[in-house]
Amino acid sequence: MTEQLKKKTDELLEELKLKNTDIQEYIDNNRNSFIEISLKEFWTELLERSQKSKSNIINSADISYIYFYEILQGKKIPKKDKIIRLIIAMELDLDDAQNALKYCNQACLYPRIKRDSLIIYAIENHYSIFQTQALLSENGEQELQ
Repeated sequence: MTEQLKKKTDELLEELKLKNTDIQEYIDNNRNSFIEISLKEFWTELLERSQKSKSNIINSADISYIYFYEILQGKKIPKKDKIIRLIIAMELDLDDAQNALKYCNQACLYPRIKRDSLIIYAIENHYSIFQTQALLSENGEQELQ
């Protein structure tokens, strides 16, 4: 049997929306389209791509050492603001931020929400955590927790 190519998210969604979809058949036919990576592997990949030291990320993200290592080991699933802190500290891009949010079952950044727009701007312009906090505060939005 030839291996099926990965399908786009929209294609998968359309298949799921069909009334006559057999879920087991759907799963069997789309095995290559599912994300098959542990949280530990996911965060390790991002860490490697960032080329930042762990201590630099911890300090830049302004999060606790223990919490950071629990995330890296896949023991903790961070909330939205912590994910954003990590992405900013790792100096990664918006795509990485959105993927991290999705992978951790958090809402993606949405430009129609003022606070999210400010965060997107900060990520795209390589703001530090402290610059991002100031931007949020200056615009009457809650700072990253």
